[in-house]
Amino acid sequence: MLRRLLTVCLMAAGLLLTGAPAFAAPPVTETTHQKNFVETFVDIVPTSNCVEEGPLYTITTTSNLVEHTTTFDDGRVHATFTQTATFVAVPLEDPSLPTYTGKVTIWGGFNANGQTVNGTFTFNLKATGSDGSTINTHQVDHFNVQPDGTVNEFFHCY
Repeated sequence: MLRRLLTVCLMAAGLLLTGAPAFAAPPVTETTHQKNFVETFVDIVPTSNCVEEGPLYTITTTSNLVEHTTTFDDGRVHATFTQTATFVAVPLEDPSLPTYTGKVTIWGGFNANGQTVNGTFTFNLKATGSDGSTINTHQVDHFNVQPDGTVNEFFHCY
């Protein structure tokens, strides 16, 4: 009985040692947190009807951001981020336009496996103007790249 148990244990150990090179290293994961970081830039304020034109505003955001990336030995990558912010948007050239205050949340996810790449991003904004007007917009953008280089993409805004 002892010899049989020893034989089984030695066989199991041999299989584990033989199979060890087949085990991949664990993926490398990185997570970054940023709190209360401030950015100021000039852009348009996205509107409820998703028009991508308009007067320029100086926009100041105060954000919290979490980024997470997982990278595998075989080159696969998965990444995601979420950014939430409050903002103030002041008209750049026309002081008769309303100043907007509000909240914005941006989320993104990205995957690559050496043959295909895909990503999805969402943008949600709610704002109130100094004149009482409101903006509520939601945007989704998705893309994928096939092994032959074909790109598929869609954008939806409502």
